[in-house]
Amino acid sequence: MATLAEQRRAIGEQNEKARRAAGEAMAAARRALGDAMITRRTGRTEVEDLNAVVTPPRTRRSLPALQPRGGVPAQVGTGNYTAPAATGGGLAWPLTEDDPTLREFYTSSRIVSSADGLVAIRLRNMKSITLRDDNDEEGQIIFGEPT
Repeated sequence: MATLAEQRRAIGEQNEKARRAAGEAMAAARRALGDAMITRRTGRTEVEDLNAVVTPPRTRRSLPALQPRGGVPAQVGTGNYTAPAATGGGLAWPLTEDDPTLREFYTSSRIVSSADGLVAIRLRNMKSITLRDDNDEEGQIIFGEPT
């Protein structure tokens, strides 16, 4: 048989376990009440209920089925090369000037210094020049009239 001290110790342990269980149950009930008050205050459940009625859930659409494609049979092809037609255009470099007397000029212009008029320059602006390419074909370069 257990001594009186052992019996008291066992009774104390039972009481402490009972108090802890009751305290945990009370704490859980308090937490549940607090959560319920928060959801009531914020109106989350009402909003979720309304959204469930108003906004239908999205339906997942599958991708359209692709028709299977048949394989392409192996083929052997031949082709005949045809060279592009010769256009005959273009220049054969170098370009040379045979006769400098064939140069043409616009009417000469004069530039005078603006402040005192002491310096004056006469310019002969080139109008055109005749050149010969390496194929002995003659060509002319025409310049625009300066302003």
